[in-house]
Amino acid sequence: MRVRRIPLILSGLALAGAAAAAFPAGAATTTATGPVFGHEVIIDHQRSGFEPDIVVDSKDNMYSSVPNGSSQAHSFIWNSRDRGESFQLIPGQFGVGKPLTCPQGGGDTELAKDAGDNLYLSDLQNLSNLSNAVSTDGGKTFNFSCTSAPNTPVDRMWYASHGKLGDPDFAIYEEYDAVLSNTSPNSPIGNQLVEIVSHDGANFTPVINSNPGPDCLGGGVVNCVTNEEGLPGNQIMTKNGDLVIAHSGQNGSSVYVSIGHPTTTGTGQASVTQAAWKDVLINGDVCPVKNGNATGICGATNFPTIQQDTAGNLYIVNSAQEAKGPCIVYVNVSKDGGKTWGPSVRVSKDGSNAFPWLTAGSDGRVAVAWYHANEESEKNGFAFDNLAHAEFSVQVAQSIDATAPTPHYNVVTASEHPIKYGPICTAGTTCTVSMGDRSLGDYLNLGVDQDGGLALVYVDDTSNSYTTGPTGAVAENGPPVYQKQIGGPSMIAGKTPHGASPYDAVSDFSGDAIYSANSLRTPAGDNLDLTAANVTEDAKGLVITMKVKSLESLQVDPTAGGTTGEWITRFTTYNPATPGNGHIYYAGMESIAGQAPRFFDGDVAQALENAGAQVQLSMVFDSAKTITGAYKPNGTITLHVPFADIAGAKSGQRLYSATGFTATTIATLSGNPEGVFNLIDSTEPFDHVMGRAATPVTPVTPVTPVTPPGGSGGGTPPSSSGSGAGNGNLAATGLGVGIPAAGVLALLLALLVARRRRSA
Repeated sequence: MRVRRIPLILSGLALAGAAAAAFPAGAATTTATGPVFGHEVIIDHQRSGFEPDIVVDSKDNMYSSVPNGSSQAHSFIWNSRDRGESFQLIPGQFGVGKPLTCPQGGGDTELAKDAGDNLYLSDLQNLSNLSNAVSTDGGKTFNFSCTSAPNTPVDRMWYASHGKLGDPDFAIYEEYDAVLSNTSPNSPIGNQLVEIVSHDGANFTPVINSNPGPDCLGGGVVNCVTNEEGLPGNQIMTKNGDLVIAHSGQNGSSVYVSIGHPTTTGTGQASVTQAAWKDVLINGDVCPVKNGNATGICGATNFPTIQQDTAGNLYIVNSAQEAKGPCIVYVNVSKDGGKTWGPSVRVSKDGSNAFPWLTAGSDGRVAVAWYHANEESEKNGFAFDNLAHAEFSVQVAQSIDATAPTPHYNVVTASEHPIKYGPICTAGTTCTVSMGDRSLGDYLNLGVDQDGGLALVYVDDTSNSYTTGPTGAVAENGPPVYQKQIGGPSMIAGKTPHGASPYDAVSDFSGDAIYSANSLRTPAGDNLDLTAANVTEDAKGLVITMKVKSLESLQVDPTAGGTTGEWITRFTTYNPATPGNGHIYYAGMESIAGQAPRFFDGDVAQALENAGAQVQLSMVFDSAKTITGAYKPNGTITLHVPFADIAGAKSGQRLYSATGFTATTIATLSGNPEGVFNLIDSTEPFDHVMGRAATPVTPVTPVTPVTPPGGSGGGTPPSSSGSGAGNGNLAATGLGVGIPAAGVLALLLALLVARRRRSA
C-alpha cells in the first residue's frame, strides 16, 4: 500500500533526472561479459504476484512473499528447497494460503532472515498496524504480534537485523512511515520516518530519538528518524553497527540516507534503545536543490534501495527523470559507511527504466534490476503512465568493479520475453481511483544465492488477463516468477553460478511430492511424485508427456489435501503488442477418487473474487474441455493438445516456462467452488520451440547427466486411455515434425537423462 505526501500525488512515481548529457553525473562503461539467466520459474500457478520479496538462507533455501491486498487481508509466502527450481506455499499456511499468523494483513509484506536463518515477516494491516512474525522452523510455525507498530496509521516497512535470535545482543529493526504524523511548522503535512526494534522478532518497541529536532514534532516524535522523507526505502546495518536508511526527500526529488547508531540498555523486551540521526543528501549532482525544491527535475523514484558488500562499501540506487526525458537508473557508492557519497553513475541504457532494486556481494560486486520500457515517450509524455504502447521487460546491470573511479556495468535483458504491454500507473494507491494499471507494483527484488548467482523475482503479466478502463487495457496481476543467474560473473569472488536452461524435456528428483500445509510437510505418494516432463509434436498438435513414479493406482492420499488428483503441464506464449501480452495454456489429467481419468486442456481464466473465501485467484484452471490422452501403470501420462487450441500457433513460436506439476483438490477443477488446488510436486521449467525436432541444447554451464531414480521414462503401449474430439482444424497449421512413434520413444529415452534436480 502506498500513502503519499500531498506534494507527491501530482507526480506519483516522483522520479528524478534525464539523459546523461544533461547531468554532471558519470556514465558507466561496459565490458563484454554479463550475467546469464535461466528460464522463469513460476512461483505460484494460481496466486497473483505484486512486489515480490526474495530471501536466500545459508543452505540456499529460498523464500518469496507477495501481498494479496488489504481487502483480502491475505499475504502469501512460498519456499523453495531445491535452490529455486520449484516453489511451494510454506507449511504454516491455512485456508487458501495465508501464513498462520494474524487475521489481518495483505497491504505490504516484508521478509528477512537473521544470521541463524530464522525467517521474519511483516504484514501491513490496511494502514492500521503491522503484523510481525518470526519462524524458527522454515515457515512451519510462527510466533507473532498483531499490534507491532506504536505509531499509527502506518505504511511501507523494511527490516534490518543484527545477529541471530537467541543471542544476547540480537535485534531486528523496522522502519516505516508513520502516516500523516508530521505536525512540524517547518515541514509540509505528511509522513514521518520512524524506527522500532525487537529482541524476539515479534514484539517491537520504539527506537527513541536521543536528540530530536523541532522538525520531528508530531505523532512520531518519540522514535522519529526524520521528517525529510517522501517515501521510505529499505535499510541496512553496517559493520560498525550503524543503521542506514534510504529514502526520498520531502520535495519528491532528492534521495537521502538517514544514519543512526542504536545503543541499548537493559535486556530483552525490557530494554531501551536510543539513536541520534543525521540526514545525508545523495543525488545533488543529478537533482540540484534550491530553497528545498528541485530545479527542473521531477523527482526521485519509489523506492531508493541500499545494500552493503562484504567489504563494507554501501550502494544506493534510484531512477531519475528530467521533466522532458526518460527514466534513467543511477547508482551511488559510499566507502565510509554512508557519510559521503560518490557521483551518480548511470547504469541503464536506452528506453525508460524505473522501479530498480539493488544487491551486493564481494568487494565491489553489485547488481541492479529494474523494469525496462522499449520506448522513451508517447505524445510528449515520458512517465510509465504515458507509455500506452510500451513493452516492458526486466533488465539487470552487473558490475565487479563498482568502487573503481570508472566502474564497468554490463546490462542484459533477463526476462526471456516482454512481461507486460501497455502503460503502468505510478501514482500508488490512487491508481485504484484512476483505474490505472499497477499490476507490477512499485518494485521487483534481487538477491544472491550461495554460489554467487543472482536470484531475481518479479511479476510476469503475460496471462491474457485484463480489463478495460479509462487508461486502456488494465492487466490483472500475473504470477510471481523467479530467475536464477546460470552464467557470467559471480557476485561472490572465487565462485561460479551454476545452472542450465533446458529445452523440450526435464527430469525431476524423486521423493519430493509433498503436501505443504497445517504446519507439516506430508509425503503425498508415488502417484503424485513427478520424475520427468517432455513436450514434442506430431502432425496434429503438441504431445505432452509426464512421468510420475507410479500410476498403479490413481487414488490420491486424502491426507495430501483432497481426494482428486491433478497431473498438469502449463506453458506461456507471448503475443507482441496485445493486451494481456500472451496466454498461459495447460493440459492435464484428472482423476476423482481414483476413478477413470479425464484428459483436458485450456487457457487459464481470471477468477471472480469469492467473498466467502476472501481471496482472489488470478489464474484458474478448468478440466471441462476434453482432449485425447492416455496413462499407463508405470507412471507415464501422454496428452495430445491440438494446434487449434493454441491461439495463433505457428512454426517458430516458443512455449516459455513449460512446467509439469501435480496437485490435489476437492471435487473437480470444473465447478470447484473456489478454484483452488494444492500444489504437490513441480518440475523445473523448460522451453519448447514449435515446428522443430525436440532436441536438447547445450547448457551455459555443463552439468553431468544423471539418470533419475525410477528409470528413464520409456514405456510400453498404454493400458488405459480416454479420448475426445479436439476443436478446430487439427492439421491446418502444418506444424508436425513427423517423428514416428518409435522415434518419439527413443528420443524421449535420450532426453529424460538430461537433468536431475538437486536434492532438497
